[in-house]
Amino acid sequence: MPIQRLAIRLFSWLASSAMLAVQPFPNAHDQPLACWKGPVFQLSQNYPAQPPTPGPLPWSSIDFKTAPVPYMKAVLEYALDGNVEVDWEVQKNLRRKWYHAPWMHWGEGGREFIHGLTRERHSRPKELWFCQKTEAQTWAVSVYNELGGYTLGRVWADPSAPNPVEAHFRAGTVAVKLLFTSASPDEVPYLEGSKVWQAFVASHAEPRKLTDLRLLQVDFAVRDERAKKTGWVFGTFQYDRDAPGATRWQKLVPVALGWGNDYRFTPDDLELGLQPKESWTNSEARIVRYRKFAGMDLGWAGRANGPVDNPRSSCLSCHATAQVPATIPLAPDEKLPVEEKLLWFQNLKGGESLDPERAHGLDYSLQLSVGIQNFYDWVELVRNHGVATARPKLASKPVFLQPGRGPFVIYRVSGDEAEQKVFRLLPVYSMYHAERQ
Repeated sequence: MPIQRLAIRLFSWLASSAMLAVQPFPNAHDQPLACWKGPVFQLSQNYPAQPPTPGPLPWSSIDFKTAPVPYMKAVLEYALDGNVEVDWEVQKNLRRKWYHAPWMHWGEGGREFIHGLTRERHSRPKELWFCQKTEAQTWAVSVYNELGGYTLGRVWADPSAPNPVEAHFRAGTVAVKLLFTSASPDEVPYLEGSKVWQAFVASHAEPRKLTDLRLLQVDFAVRDERAKKTGWVFGTFQYDRDAPGATRWQKLVPVALGWGNDYRFTPDDLELGLQPKESWTNSEARIVRYRKFAGMDLGWAGRANGPVDNPRSSCLSCHATAQVPATIPLAPDEKLPVEEKLLWFQNLKGGESLDPERAHGLDYSLQLSVGIQNFYDWVELVRNHGVATARPKLASKPVFLQPGRGPFVIYRVSGDEAEQKVFRLLPVYSMYHAERQ
């Protein structure tokens, strides 16, 4: 369904108190195709009302600095448990509860209707393998465990006024992201045998269509208090057809792990033979060996990063930009002097911001950052074009927003004339979407 129609349908959901009580957040960018008979994505949004008691956390007894591979595998097994059996329809997981972040449906790269995938940074030619001649799309879906779901629910307790002050994730929170690529095994041979999902996607502004995507990368983030400088441990795996294992999930190979940003470590240090001290990279992983042979970075100055991620950044530094409003791009411009690039590689505590004078930190959650910005982009669109009237709403706690913005509550629909105006509008894009492309 076109984004303009989505705006109208979305407004009717927000305006309906009955709907708010049942399902305040939309599922996807588009309605399922009329002929579609397969799975349909449902946002897992019944967030815990009370702080949950975490069950066993098998990685908690493993030192991520000295035993990165066992740590990573323990987190991966926890994430796969019960989700593989239900093909990541996480509401159906009988082992533990998992949740999605709201408002990732909005915009050109918003959630597609089959699996809830959102557009990520595309892989440039030859970034994945020698034979990759074309740019490959990347689409991903993230889920949070019950501890993470509790924080999502706190931030979005009022669907018309998200509160970033509540963005403090508890120890034991786990977020997991599956990243799929449109690259084929003909161009990237190690993808042979990888999990395939059909998705309703498109490259940039093209019309969406059903497309086969292959699982390339799995990321995770764990709130681990032993990571003293940041509070988080980020890890990434890649699929490799030649890795040992009876199943495709066993063929996920650890690529890198990071627990700090190695502030002030630069490419010059790398040239001198030094290595980052707050991350680990698996020199035997296929993508690491390929990038080294091809003379391409995985993460900036050797930091932990994934195969599809921006080589001008790293896992932790990218997520450190999570704030509202989004005043800092996800990665530094490659033309910036090294000293200015170091802004992105600070070690921040959870609630801190890279831009403390203008923005509020969101504890390394880009899902919250993008979702909140998407919400207010939509509010501004309907306010400026007459689909609905927005008026200020007092919040019980301070909300950090750009000058002239909300919080707002949408409370009435105009008429057919206003709806016709929306049909002619282009979607509003956030800094996040522009940077990811």
